[in-house]
Amino acid sequence: MGDFSADRAITAGFRLIGREPLAFLAWVVAYLAVGVAPQMGVFALIIPQWIRLTQEVAANAVSNSPMNTAELMRAQFGLMQLQPLIWITSLVSHALVFGAVYRAVLFPEDRRFFYLRLSGRELWLGLVMLVLLVMAFLLLLVVMVPTGILIGLVSALGREAPGVQLLAVPVMFAAFAGVIWVLLRLSLAPPQSFAERGFRLYESWDLTRGQAGKMFLVVLAFVVLLWLAEIILGAVVLGMVGGFAGLQALETWARRPHWDFAAMAPWIVAGGLAVGVLSTAFMTLFAAGWAEIYRELTAEAKPAAA
Repeated sequence: MGDFSADRAITAGFRLIGREPLAFLAWVVAYLAVGVAPQMGVFALIIPQWIRLTQEVAANAVSNSPMNTAELMRAQFGLMQLQPLIWITSLVSHALVFGAVYRAVLFPEDRRFFYLRLSGRELWLGLVMLVLLVMAFLLLLVVMVPTGILIGLVSALGREAPGVQLLAVPVMFAAFAGVIWVLLRLSLAPPQSFAERGFRLYESWDLTRGQAGKMFLVVLAFVVLLWLAEIILGAVVLGMVGGFAGLQALETWARRPHWDFAAMAPWIVAGGLAVGVLSTAFMTLFAAGWAEIYRELTAEAKPAAA
């Protein structure tokens, strides 16, 4: 049975960015152009309408007046119409960046266009990513429905025996732990599909046998890194807003939000750039880590198979 180094998986993305800084900048630009810019355009169309509705809800709550449900439904319908565009651009941008990172780790000699392509490898990668997203949604749905019913029954019984309610917590954790375990066992499908130019899903199950616990620790390390990065970025943004506009102005805006494109354009652009860099960095860390895990496990498996 193959094995991999958790340390090398966690640090693979950092080593890749250090080795290919220009490629990383190209990945940031690609993600901004394909993933962030279209979504910011969508939000620019719908946010003024939602802010106006928020103000109307607040005013109606004070005056105890009925809400204009027709306008609310139109806003929701407009968002639903734009949702497919967000999904498509998100999937394509992730396939581009993940594909570039997989190529840089697994095929480092193929450096053309900073490892960025839209080839057959990316098509298989995008397909398996879409299937995994649908599977994750269905797994959560399958787990949540019976778990919710069971928790409801336990809560009802708990009125007569309060100690029974404590059973709901381990049941819920066990259910979601099962979902995480299944997704970890299938998580090497994207790099495997990319590397082998074909749809690979259940092949990941065999490849990750006995590795789910260590892979979970790698995911946990990435989550902690992302959490720390978000805290630092949030503190920097809040400090900048407080320094330039003043916290009093921010509090006034929160109480009565308004949309001034001319005044907020620099903040929107800066926020989009920050999101693009942070998202691309996290995708690089995660994709490089999983490509490293795939590379090490297949390197161990090939001699054994021979």
